[in-house]
Amino acid sequence: MRILRWVPLLAAIFGVAAHAQAPAQVSAASQSFEIVKVTDGVYAGIGLNGVFGNGAFIVNRDNVLVVDTQERPSWARDFIADIRQVTPKPVHYVVNTHYHRDHSQGNQAYVEAFGPDVEIIAQETVPEDMRTKDADLLQQSLTTDLPTAIAQLEKTLADGKDAQGASLTDDARARIQHQLDLQKGYLAEIPQIHLTLPTLTYDRTLILHTPDRDICLYHFGLGHTRGDTVVYLPKEKIVITGDLLTFNFPNMKDSYPVELVSTLESIDKLDWDHAIPGHGEVEDSHQQIQLLLSYMRDLVAATRAAVAKGETLDQAVQTIDLSRHSSIPGFAAGNPLAIARAYNEITGKTPMPPMP
Repeated sequence: MRILRWVPLLAAIFGVAAHAQAPAQVSAASQSFEIVKVTDGVYAGIGLNGVFGNGAFIVNRDNVLVVDTQERPSWARDFIADIRQVTPKPVHYVVNTHYHRDHSQGNQAYVEAFGPDVEIIAQETVPEDMRTKDADLLQQSLTTDLPTAIAQLEKTLADGKDAQGASLTDDARARIQHQLDLQKGYLAEIPQIHLTLPTLTYDRTLILHTPDRDICLYHFGLGHTRGDTVVYLPKEKIVITGDLLTFNFPNMKDSYPVELVSTLESIDKLDWDHAIPGHGEVEDSHQQIQLLLSYMRDLVAATRAAVAKGETLDQAVQTIDLSRHSSIPGFAAGNPLAIARAYNEITGKTPMPPMP
């Protein structure tokens, strides 16, 4: 591996609701992705039918760069088929915006399709996290999580009642059956998944100078994970964010909320007109990132105040009121974990990675 030092389970099976208006041109579509032409040579792949993670691809003069590879190699193969509908050029670069499996577990499909010279790029902490955390999650999903979830869904269908005891409607039954089919499909695919690690890593900044454009990879610091990459196209004024920006409440399980504020500020300050987020439709303004920034600033300020008053974590979760941000989809489920992550970061209970 060359290192350069220069310049969730249930969530993954649900579809993504529309958020912001996407650019009007749609070049192609498949059962797994809506392929949206953002501008000449730059395309977003919006996950459909339970494919929760987005992808993107950039068509250069000689090759293609792909951003994120989804949770399953089969979905990555669907995305490759969509790319081939747009261009016959080979994929030479793959960027993983972070280690989470819905953004990296399809890496193997690109090596299988385009050969061992495919360069898989990520921030330098990503390979270790994939080797440890992703490998553990795969095993846990295979032996525990998926069999348990499948059994529960099958029981719900057999009983014909939801969690509140009400009879399932036809629509509810169809949704549960769709979830069940997705999970059974993933369980069957796991034995074929081989974690394929990045071949090229960087510390803070990596710029690919192509004949068509500069492709800038930035690691602005701790954020959604410890190893997030932002892909920025200054010529086209497009940013591809991974899960640093999503249409909904961010997944905070590996986050660093205090540091995330400055990371989001760095993204917001870039000169861009369109953002391809990790989940949700293409953003055509800075509105969503500013909504998330407002929440994160209030979260950190309120948590610092609770710590200063000597509150325990449980007390802080109970007393901190951030309900003014409740319009963010997923707020109710995600807010307690966000407070806990902020509390542990502020009090030093979240291990901080060493600074470069």
